[in-house]
Amino acid sequence: MKLQEAIETRRTLKVFSEENIPGRDIEKDVSEILEMGGKAPFHYVNSKATEKMLSSLAPWRFYVLDGDECGKLADYFIENKIEGGKIIDMLRAAQTLIQVTWTPEATDPSHVLSQQLNVEHIAATSAAVQNMLLTATSLGYENYWSSGGSLREDHFKGLLGIPLDENILSSLFLFDKNTENRVTKKGALRGRQGTLESFSSKLKL
Repeated sequence: MKLQEAIETRRTLKVFSEENIPGRDIEKDVSEILEMGGKAPFHYVNSKATEKMLSSLAPWRFYVLDGDECGKLADYFIENKIEGGKIIDMLRAAQTLIQVTWTPEATDPSHVLSQQLNVEHIAATSAAVQNMLLTATSLGYENYWSSGGSLREDHFKGLLGIPLDENILSSLFLFDKNTENRVTKKGALRGRQGTLESFSSKLKL
């Protein structure tokens, strides 16, 4: 699949299941998705990189649960009577969940640049997520960029071994392409970006 086709066909699709779907071995595809995420541009070095187990200079970190672990996490919600909403049924349906985080910098309100660092980190991490969405689409996986809901909470960071000083930008769900007999929900804003003229303007001096 060419890049333009992946951009045009990528879509948000939530897939739900009331029971755990057995995980398949898709490690090779997931590795490619993660690799392409790591090709995103970033403007500033993660100042805490040397303090962390994962030592990349980039601001993003990717934490991965395979399909079977997603099912276990869904069961954890139920067993501990934790309100998870639709997250639970998406975990049951997922072949992989990638928790994407970024590490905030200490900021000084009197210095605009120090605040800009975090804007840059979020932008870079968002670019990494988009790379992964497009790669997943090209490999034939339905996908959904969730804000994470309760999975953003410190309780779940601790449970999964994600450092508490990292902010979750995306809970990226990967689902099988074949969604027959599955409940699905498309993104509400698909195709509503408007025409090119509605979001771009040519400038002149």
